[in-house]
Amino acid sequence: MTFKGKIDIWWYVVIGVLNGITIGTSIYAGVSKILPYILVLLIVDLYFIPPVLRNEVTVDKKSVTVRFGFLKKELPVKEITTIRIMKSYGASFAASFQRVGIESQRKTTVFIALTDNKAFVNELLKMNKKIKYVI
Repeated sequence: MTFKGKIDIWWYVVIGVLNGITIGTSIYAGVSKILPYILVLLIVDLYFIPPVLRNEVTVDKKSVTVRFGFLKKELPVKEITTIRIMKSYGASFAASFQRVGIESQRKTTVFIALTDNKAFVNELLKMNKKIKYVI
């Protein structure tokens, strides 16, 4: 089963503001000095735009696969120990602050944001009865 990732409006605002600042600064600096600004624009867009196009979590019988832009993380379902609702704003595979944390036996924690976090949690709890769900 595939769950679509959630992207909040602030993600789009950040993309627009950073692109606007970079484009405005490059115009102000002049055509002869535009190359460094184009490189900055490409680097910023390579991080922020791919998650808009590819942001999903796939759950099958053996694993949970998180795809967030160019990033990919796979966790075996049998190794997942805890699922918790996160209030942290730290770095994660998420473009929303409504996050779910998935902890595994390997001491790995992955934070994700989905359009339907509840359905995702229910699906994992059906597959592995040993998972603890912490609100």
